[in-house]
Amino acid sequence: MSDKKEMREQAWQERHDQLSKDYSQMQAKADQMANIRGVLFIGALVLIGLFVTHRSQMGFLFGAIAVLVLFVIVAIRHGKLKANAKRQEVILGIHEQYQARSLHDFSKLPDDGNDLKEEKHPFAGDLDLFGNKSIFHLISVAHTTFGRAALKKWLVYSATETLDPEEIVRRQKAVEELASDLKMVEELEADTKINSKKKAAPRALLAYLSEDAENSLELKKTLWPFMIINTILMWSSLVVALIVGGYVFFAPALFFVIQILLMALDYKNTQLLFTLVEKFFPELRSYSNIFSSIEKTEVKSEYLVSLKNVLLSEEEQQAPKEKKSSTSHQLQVLYRICLFVQARMQPLLYSILNLAFPYDPLMIHLLEKWKKTSGKGLERRLDVVGEWEALMSLATLSFIYPDGTFPKFVPSNTPVFRAKEIGHPLIPENRIVRNDFSLEKGCCLITGSNMSGKTTLLRTVGINSILAYTGAVVPAASLELTPMRIGASMRIEDNLGEGVSTFYAELLKIERIVKLARTDTPLLYLIDEIFRGTNSRDRTDGAWIVLKKLNKPSIIGLMSTHDYELCKMNDNHEVDLSYAHFSEYYDDDGLHFDYKLKEGMSTETNAKYLMKLVGIDD
Repeated sequence: MSDKKEMREQAWQERHDQLSKDYSQMQAKADQMANIRGVLFIGALVLIGLFVTHRSQMGFLFGAIAVLVLFVIVAIRHGKLKANAKRQEVILGIHEQYQARSLHDFSKLPDDGNDLKEEKHPFAGDLDLFGNKSIFHLISVAHTTFGRAALKKWLVYSATETLDPEEIVRRQKAVEELASDLKMVEELEADTKINSKKKAAPRALLAYLSEDAENSLELKKTLWPFMIINTILMWSSLVVALIVGGYVFFAPALFFVIQILLMALDYKNTQLLFTLVEKFFPELRSYSNIFSSIEKTEVKSEYLVSLKNVLLSEEEQQAPKEKKSSTSHQLQVLYRICLFVQARMQPLLYSILNLAFPYDPLMIHLLEKWKKTSGKGLERRLDVVGEWEALMSLATLSFIYPDGTFPKFVPSNTPVFRAKEIGHPLIPENRIVRNDFSLEKGCCLITGSNMSGKTTLLRTVGINSILAYTGAVVPAASLELTPMRIGASMRIEDNLGEGVSTFYAELLKIERIVKLARTDTPLLYLIDEIFRGTNSRDRTDGAWIVLKKLNKPSIIGLMSTHDYELCKMNDNHEVDLSYAHFSEYYDDDGLHFDYKLKEGMSTETNAKYLMKLVGIDD
């Protein structure tokens, strides 16, 4: 174990012990306060009972009131202690998940991202980005739908987006800063976890914000003035009637009936809006707390500072500087408005409030005013939460691989991949075997026996390239590469329901790679055991056609194969090919693999030995 790993293990264990100790102490205080609360409650009941049985003793009543006041104070204190203990318990659980990540113990990691899979993506399925025991499963600490979406986008965007090395380096700096403070990221994750009861987005809130403020209420300009005027007349006539008496009460009664009719007309006009408010209201405080946690975090890297500034930006671009307000404060304002809106959701209160005065128009006025001044940029600010969670997820790799490195981007017009001591990030540290591998032109044909490591090498190159483009560290001594699109054909599955055979399914994947190759955008392709579903002659001819199609200066690739005839077809150097292989050795204990990459072609096979090993022999 390296010095950095030993330091990590020691620091993690010390933090685990401290978190466990703090949680035990907090829980003990909460239990103690619960006991005091119970004693005070019983004491108040006893004093009330004594007062009832001894009516002349007012001291019992005053004593009961004093004990009840003390009970309320203790109850509030107990609630805070319980909340602190709960938060500490969540942080402890999060820390244990970090320890599980370092061991690749996926059973303790709850979110595998299986719902994020895309069946026809150019490489996501081939390179285990989503699903059980995937990259997403290993690193994701996102608890909001925005965080999960941002992490997915960064993992797959090299398939379609133009990569900006400068932007990636900015992200690396942000990841590096987050990775330097485990306590901070664990506490931030705890806040998002506690305040994200469900992974669904606050769609009702976003639906309300996307409405046109001018057109969302058709009768607003014509109906509401009548309601306001009628309310004034109703109360004025009632005052006059109370003073004068007699038949004058007919006037307020008439205005009261008109108010009911106006309420009925307005109800349908405003019901949709108030229904949306009722749906997004419960999530406002949660997201306000999440925003507040990020706003309070002290950061230095350019990327994190820019994200934080979005949350602290002015309510409107035209607003004066003295009206600068944080996003958490803006949501708190909306939350307070919604508290009053919630009151009118009860039928009895709705009737009383709207008959007494134009309550609904007032509530909608406050909502629309908030929407106009604070709502326009909220969706972008919610995306900031997502980016922050995605960055924290990328930072987990720095904890898993403390001796990992941030990749460097080569300023080259042609594709480059140069790695030293690079390993597969989904293989546990105690089993990972690292190799040097470089490719700067053409295709490298990888040969070797079954189970020797060919497919693992292809995935190692592919996954680490993707992690490089996200801004994360990779398990390598060094990695230098250029921004490239990625195409892969590795995990092939038939689809009998759609009449797709294994061979045809592979053809479709190869076709997607060839389409990517039609542009001059740099491309890295990864093809495992090409055309395994057809006969040897067609496999060799088909593979050669593909190699020629992909033989361009802007393209590099790896292709694993057992087809030694294919390796011999380049005698005239028509295609830029290089060769590497894996091998095995035998001893009295059987077959062994060292998983070390070697130059040149392999001539070894082990199929007969493996068949004999499982009992299929002559």
